Amino acid sequence: MRWVEAATTPDAIARLLTKHGLAPRAPPKCPPPLALQFELPFTV
Repeated sequence: MRWVEAATTPDAIARLLTKHGLAPRAPPKCPPPLALQFELPFTV
């Protein structure tokens, strides 16, 4: 049987990412709106 470690807190997530050689990253930037498309103020 193989156990999997689950990260449920931000510190645990960062620790597991570091353990596997991955650094935390910022979220990706949103693509610009298409021509003639309105951009609503609550977009991410």
